[in-house]
Amino acid sequence: AYVRNLAADGSEYDVFATVTPLSDGGYLSVRTRPVCSDLFDTACAIYRDARATEDRAIDGGANRRVAAEEGLGRIAEMLAGAGLSSYEEFQNTALPAEVARREELSDGIPVRPDATGDLRVMLDSVTRIAAGLDSWMSGQQQLAELSASLKAAGKGLTRTLEDPRLSAERVAALDRSDPRVKPLADLLDLWAQMQGLVSPLVARLVDTLAQLDTNGARTRFRIALARLHTTITSLFTVELIDGVGDPQYSAQAIPDLIESLREGIAEMERQAQAHRALAAQAVAYIGEASRMMTIPNQLLMLWTGSAASSDPELPAIAAELSSAASGVVESVGRRLAELDDLAARCQAAHVADNFAELGEALDSFTTAAGAVAPS
Repeated sequence: AYVRNLAADGSEYDVFATVTPLSDGGYLSVRTRPVCSDLFDTACAIYRDARATEDRAIDGGANRRVAAEEGLGRIAEMLAGAGLSSYEEFQNTALPAEVARREELSDGIPVRPDATGDLRVMLDSVTRIAAGLDSWMSGQQQLAELSASLKAAGKGLTRTLEDPRLSAERVAALDRSDPRVKPLADLLDLWAQMQGLVSPLVARLVDTLAQLDTNGARTRFRIALARLHTTITSLFTVELIDGVGDPQYSAQAIPDLIESLREGIAEMERQAQAHRALAAQAVAYIGEASRMMTIPNQLLMLWTGSAASSDPELPAIAAELSSAASGVVESVGRRLAELDDLAARCQAAHVADNFAELGEALDSFTTAAGAVAPS
């Protein structure tokens, strides 16, 4: 979150804060200067509006809890207006952006070629961790783009299957006693039956794609948090090497940072496994939907390609349904082919699997840090 703090002298200062729970019931707080002005300005504007909402509620006699609930509701409204569906989505956007921008403005992990002994091991280890996280981040943008495209295509398929031009009411209005119309009516009946079977499957597919998108956003959040903790760990390590700052404070902060890094990497491993499972499930759903739609698609294509479909004497409602069927057939085929291609690419995309190397680097750092900790 973006936070405005009050200094001891009464002045105010702004930070971008992360708070990570620790196993002992405490927490690790890391605060940095906001560097993404667009996100920060958006947050400030939302806060000012929410604060005004709370003040009006209090002036009207509400207690602070009720006022806070009204302010929270206003925050949700304004986030939606900014294109963010929830506060989590804001967090999943802001943290990676802040960390990436901060890294652009920095010189990276500090280098101390003259460091020796356990301090050298610590700096080398944290440098290895940073490099390992780089490989995690490199493929995330591609996955994010694939995931967004999958979601859009899945929603497009849903809209196509629910095309109101082929509603049951319109099909029922066809004059089946007309021999020119009956073949089309029979095909549309089959289409409706298959649609009833396919629609629940497509709903499950759309839900799976939404889960895949959320999992990717949470993974990028975790990677960004781990990169931030790695950077802070390297700065504390360099302070110990250079003999500056408060060595007692640095030595106390480092174990919390390492614990958070270890848990963060374990969570990323779980998310990577979830990505593979969700991508495989999406591929299976798309394949099943494609197989189920093959026969009605082919039959409708036979109709739309026949002379009967373009008969100028075809009744108006039948001609309209024939034209709509042609468009739906084309759209369904295109959507399923697009989904199949995207899901296969998503499944094949590289998801980092260097957990063992990161774990070894963390172990090396922890052992060395324990040896240099002040008694």
